[in-house]
Amino acid sequence: MKVLIMTVGGDPSPLVQSIKEMNPDHIWFICSSGQRSSRVMVEGAEPNILSQTGFPKDQISIAEADPDNPVEVYELAKKLIADYRGHQVYTDYTGGTKSMGSGLLMAALEFDYCQPYLMKGPRADLIKVTGNRSRVFMIDRGNIMFSRFRKTFEEVLNRQDYGGAREIVRVIGRIGAGRKEEEFLDRANVVMNAFDLWDRFEYGQAWEDLEYFSRSFVPNRQMIQLKETVKRLAGIVEWLKQGTEAASRDGKTASAQNIPYAVKVPWKEAPLPVYDLIRNAERRARMEQYDDAVARLYRATELYAQFALRRREIHTSDITEETLSQLSVEHRNRLEQKRDSRGKLTIGLFESYELLSGLNEPIGRIWESYKSRIHDVIQYRNLSWLAHGFEPVTRENYEKFQGVLTEFVEKCDEADPYYSKNKNRLHTYLDLPNTICFMD
Repeated sequence: MKVLIMTVGGDPSPLVQSIKEMNPDHIWFICSSGQRSSRVMVEGAEPNILSQTGFPKDQISIAEADPDNPVEVYELAKKLIADYRGHQVYTDYTGGTKSMGSGLLMAALEFDYCQPYLMKGPRADLIKVTGNRSRVFMIDRGNIMFSRFRKTFEEVLNRQDYGGAREIVRVIGRIGAGRKEEEFLDRANVVMNAFDLWDRFEYGQAWEDLEYFSRSFVPNRQMIQLKETVKRLAGIVEWLKQGTEAASRDGKTASAQNIPYAVKVPWKEAPLPVYDLIRNAERRARMEQYDDAVARLYRATELYAQFALRRREIHTSDITEETLSQLSVEHRNRLEQKRDSRGKLTIGLFESYELLSGLNEPIGRIWESYKSRIHDVIQYRNLSWLAHGFEPVTRENYEKFQGVLTEFVEKCDEADPYYSKNKNRLHTYLDLPNTICFMD
């Protein structure tokens, strides 16, 4: 069914022309209320709108609103439009006061199945458009909605809520926009999806999206850098997941094989996922998700030790006799207590750093001066809802954990002979963008 909703003022002629051109199945007239109600233009003394159009009276409805209150008209029109979901709905805001017209237009823009328009034509004076010289002029609602939603998109992106930003792009896409706006939406959809995947540690899929972006558009320098970073992250994680591949002959590199984002990863770059995880935690904290943030900081602390041990072909899930033989008797006896009933020796975060210390690794030496402080801040995670307790993590708790961990990692990076050679260390590792970076 084709439904027409129109505001009614003191001149019926543009509305008569509108009805004749649109030929609706049902009309809702929004008239001014009060003693001088404009409903007389619809059904009062002839010639009225109905008599001039020959439109059946049983196919119309009339509602009244304060002609100087755009909010009242907006609420009324919004309810009327909502009742016709699934139908063709048109709104003509030519007639009535400016307040009535603006209220109807604002309501029309709320619904993707509603098309606003007005009667437009040459003006013989500065007062109004009249008579048969007027014509239907459809409003480009896509551009109007694009402008409104883009501001919201930028606000959500500024919070680094990439999933939310992507959903806004998809809403705009359903409404429709011009060619220039379509390119913006195409770019934004791919990039926001990539950043959302990145934020959820799905590095390989994020790289595929950014690779697609590079093939479809001309990427700027920042987008090229982001694609290269996530490619290296994906390659390192894939190498970790494979688990069985040893270091290359020179003992300094690790590589991921048989994947499209395979990269040769120098050992100096191995901590990149740790840096990325810390930035990820910082994003959670900016959203005030402190329990989530400290859980990620804990994992970053654990992962940093695992990388350092992996460089020596030591896996925390299976400590071998060869590794134990390099330790003092006292240290070895402490670790032996962790062996399970099957004889397998698996170690956790603190034991990993103690092992690095026992092996006289530089990171182990830094650990000795930080372990009491790290032990204290890790309690915030251990007592939280996401670990073993029922204590919500506060902003202060998070900030203490983040401060100690970042300081510790930076000290370790400086002391480690491999990590110190890497220009891209924690203090220089860039966060994901919070501004529009995908347009030229």
